Amino acid sequence: MRITIEIDSKSELEKLSALFKTFKINAVNVITADDIAIPVTKGDKKINPNDLFGIWANKPRSLENIRKDAWQRKPAIG
Repeated sequence: MRITIEIDSKSELEKLSALFKTFKINAVNVITADDIAIPVTKGDKKINPNDLFGIWANKPRSLENIRKDAWQRKPAIG
């Protein structure tokens, strides 16, 4: 079994360590954010990118339009 617990400070780590000692849990591995390697997935080299050129030829897009359409946030409920 593997359990992941994310903590933000050293004091939280100390509290968690005390909890483990209370329950006599000795097998604990600590992994820091620096130790985590993000997997890199290689792309499919057989896809021809030239087929993508001109996909918005009939509907030109600007950066402002993309932001307006894609990044809208829902208002906070309150």
